[in-house]
Amino acid sequence: MPISLYDWITTDKFKQQVEAVRAIQDKTKRDDLKSQLPCAMPCLLFNKSHSGFIAVDVDGINHNENLNYTPAQLKQKISSIANVAYCGYSASGLGVWALIPLFDPIRHLEHFRALQEVFKHIDITIDESCSNINRLRFASYDNEPYINENAKPFSLILVEKKQPKAILKNNRFKNTDNVFENFNLNGDAIGLLQNHGWKVKYQKGDRIYLQRPGKDGKGISGNFNTTLRLFTTWSSSTVFESRKAYNASQLFHTIINSTNWTNTANELKILNY
Repeated sequence: MPISLYDWITTDKFKQQVEAVRAIQDKTKRDDLKSQLPCAMPCLLFNKSHSGFIAVDVDGINHNENLNYTPAQLKQKISSIANVAYCGYSASGLGVWALIPLFDPIRHLEHFRALQEVFKHIDITIDESCSNINRLRFASYDNEPYINENAKPFSLILVEKKQPKAILKNNRFKNTDNVFENFNLNGDAIGLLQNHGWKVKYQKGDRIYLQRPGKDGKGISGNFNTTLRLFTTWSSSTVFESRKAYNASQLFHTIINSTNWTNTANELKILNY
């Protein structure tokens, strides 16, 4: 039966059933009763298209993970993240779950991998099964859910596949204590551009030629100099200034639409630079 996502997370229709689940101490019996709750797929709409949200599940201190936090502490900590649109207690009451809007829902898995790193940075482990778009969620109830209708779409992406040799991290340089220097020297600038819609068309010498998002055919919109590690576009239809040279950190700062360089540095640290 179709139901809006907002109605699903705010209804008190299942309150009595959920409270009955939470009252059971024996895990086997609790799980058996929980399995009788209605289910939904928060990541998918009724027509099987992506809802634009990812649902993440986080267990608390009483559930053998995230040993630093109780469910209430988890809820408070997760609710402080600007990307979180909803956070409430899970059906068992032993953890919380959250809804986060995605910048590019097609890249659900890559967004999930990046979210794992972000949450790991604050000592929180996300359930691995949340990477599954088809994952079912049991109905739950929270009399004081956190809701932010202006949540910022999560834009970070981690890609697991290997890039061609010419565009891998440049590991011949040593790491430094400066996060921007590290990313400028070793950051996968081409992978970053590809993650946000740019296409590699060909490489000639030390130049990799790319086509901007939304452009088709053989046209070239910019290039990356692998020796100088600088990107330049001559298109006026991108987030970048035409004919300005960008190093990898400037690319990252611009693409994630960061409000200041401190935030950019923190994002890069989360990604282990």
